[in-house]
Amino acid sequence: MQRTLYRIAAALAALSVSLISHAQTPPVSLEGNYGLVSSDTAPVSKWGFSKSRITIKKIDDKHLLILLACEWKREPKAVCSEHYYAQWQESGLFIQDMNTDPMRLYYNPSTRTLTWIQRGYDAKASVRRDVYTIDNTELTDPALVRRMKREQGNADSKENLRVFGPPQGYAYTNNRIELQR
Repeated sequence: MQRTLYRIAAALAALSVSLISHAQTPPVSLEGNYGLVSSDTAPVSKWGFSKSRITIKKIDDKHLLILLACEWKREPKAVCSEHYYAQWQESGLFIQDMNTDPMRLYYNPSTRTLTWIQRGYDAKASVRRDVYTIDNTELTDPALVRRMKREQGNADSKENLRVFGPPQGYAYTNNRIELQR
């Protein structure tokens, strides 16, 4: 009887350790390069992208770096790049709270599709919907290569680290990256 209780206790302990380690492991891998499939706006406008690329890199066990390089339909030579951080939590994946209020991100792991929805602040209350799929071919477009390097440099900037602190200290509460099943 006592031996059976020890075996049950050992099995429960092993199960709880397994569940804890599973809960800390991200359920999907977003790392990779994503190419733009479509960029549409409602109402129709030239606020969308003519070309774009997203690179997602793992920083540590809990954090990702999202780099965006793009070209505007309405003004191809204008600056169009950005970087964001995301953090895995028990309740999901969240993008940084800083400058991300008007955006929503959705990820479909089965198709490796990333959908980025951005709300505009214009008089028409425009909404842009950008769809990306995995694209691990080498980036060769000179403008996108230059913009991607600039954003990587901004992410690595010692001045940004001094001013904003490390991404591990950012707030990640308001904007979940929705994982679609």
